[in-house]
Amino acid sequence: MAPPITFTITADTTAWYAAIISTALLIIKFTEFLRERVQIKVKVKKGYRVSGGEPDYPADTDHVVITVINQGKRPVTIKTVGVISKTGNNNGVLSDGFCYGSRELTEGKSTDYLIRQDLLNLDDIKYFVVYDSTDKEFKGKLK
Repeated sequence: MAPPITFTITADTTAWYAAIISTALLIIKFTEFLRERVQIKVKVKKGYRVSGGEPDYPADTDHVVITVINQGKRPVTIKTVGVISKTGNNNGVLSDGFCYGSRELTEGKSTDYLIRQDLLNLDDIKYFVVYDSTDKEFKGKLK
């Protein structure tokens, strides 16, 4: 008859096991927390033309396109898109936000806002700004 197999679990072994498991769970939960928060990216590009966009977006006019991307899991409602000038004298909001209202972005979705390029002094723009429904501010610079 074979001798019985015995396992000895010491307090040190239990403590190490608990430390490893709790550290792993902490990392997982922290990663989930980072993924769950609102993550908005703002991209701004100039020199775009719209085909078939009459009368709001004339085809023979350059436009600045502000793309708002939801990179998080949480849905977010974009309320206002605007521009902040270097001098502080020419701050404003884009009419797209007023004409078409708030836009809800779910996970991975994006939306574009356009403004005629000739209406802006691009040299005076510090950055473009996007506000969500909680008035949290997200910035994007012209590239």
